Amino acid sequence: MEPTMSTTSPQVLIIGAGMAGLAAANELRRHGTTPLVLDKGRAVGGRMATRRIGDARYDHGAQHFSARSAAFRDEVTRWRESGLVHEWFRSRSLTQATGAVEPRHAARGGIRSIPEYLAAGLDVITAVTVESIELDPSGITAVAGGNIVAAADAAIITPPVPQTRALLANSGIALPGGAAAMLESIEYDACLAVMARLDGPSGLPDGHATPGDDSIAWIADNRHKGVSEVPAVTIHSTPEFAARHLEDPPERWAAALVDHARRLLAGTITEYTGHRWRYSQPRRVFDVGAVSIDGPVPTVLAGEVFAGSRIEGAYTSGRAAAAQVLERL
Repeated sequence: MEPTMSTTSPQVLIIGAGMAGLAAANELRRHGTTPLVLDKGRAVGGRMATRRIGDARYDHGAQHFSARSAAFRDEVTRWRESGLVHEWFRSRSLTQATGAVEPRHAARGGIRSIPEYLAAGLDVITAVTVESIELDPSGITAVAGGNIVAAADAAIITPPVPQTRALLANSGIALPGGAAAMLESIEYDACLAVMARLDGPSGLPDGHATPGDDSIAWIADNRHKGVSEVPAVTIHSTPEFAARHLEDPPERWAAALVDHARRLLAGTITEYTGHRWRYSQPRRVFDVGAVSIDGPVPTVLAGEVFAGSRIEGAYTSGRAAAAQVLERL
């Protein structure tokens, strides 16, 4: 891959094509810069992941989202008016002090359709693992496979914090004390997910269930939410179950979750497969928007941990990171 760099407008390298990276890229593009997005995955979206297995389709990462800030509500309204998302159900907030009842939105055809929509028209390159970045007064370069794969005038870094810390360490970039302490304090809960095909309707009330046991945190009916045309459920483990079984063979923990789920389902599970999410949910989040790194070129860290977690937090952080870069370009 030949390194790319814009000659007509400032180019910003964005590492990570999840919600934070794509929100940042769209905000930068709106202000006349040229974003280049690199992601190690085979598709955009990160944990906003949808997978087809046979004739079934599953959201196996993020399942739904709410919208609380005015900016994100406006964005979700545009998605809804375009037919991209719909209100799936309503429930009380577990994180807001008021416990208000909130709409929970899902995406038609799968939650990955949202990042795919945001990526349309952007320069996005997947299946590229950035190993290090190099900063100097002339700009920033990204190295993958021992080769320079991109050059830019600024950078926004959005992977989960453990991966971001490793990238900065490989690059010899030291954070100021406060920022370093912030990143060091962030830990994640893992989640083990099972995608299971059924021979008939799931029977889940309103298409989802929270069993409240020590194994299963959530079951979602992908047919009910408009993702799959055939009966198919996603089973998410509790953090405690994931901590006990994260390094076990998938066939072992997937079978255990399926056994726990059978009693909750009207349909019979006919086939299933599992997926590990090592960085499913941060245990601690901050309300700083994004974190700027002092140096010769604008470099900003973004992601859900910096703006209140979840999909909205990632969106908010991406836009905050874009604003910080634009101030310095």
